[in-house]
Amino acid sequence: MKRTIMETMLMRFVRYVLDWRKTRSIIRDLNRLSDRELRDIGIDRSEIDHLVYTLAQEEQRGKKK
Repeated sequence: MKRTIMETMLMRFVRYVLDWRKTRSIIRDLNRLSDRELRDIGIDRSEIDHLVYTLAQEEQRGKKK
């Protein structure tokens, strides 16, 4: 039983790290865009972190739009 718990904890940690890396990559890519490009897609630079983290949380909870 202990082994199963440890494996589950390890898998959750690995999933967390992978999700975090994906999220940071998206934020980095969006920050590389110019202000004009961001305006074209309807995003203000100050909203990037909030939008990406909100969408990531919704995706994890199964509320993917």
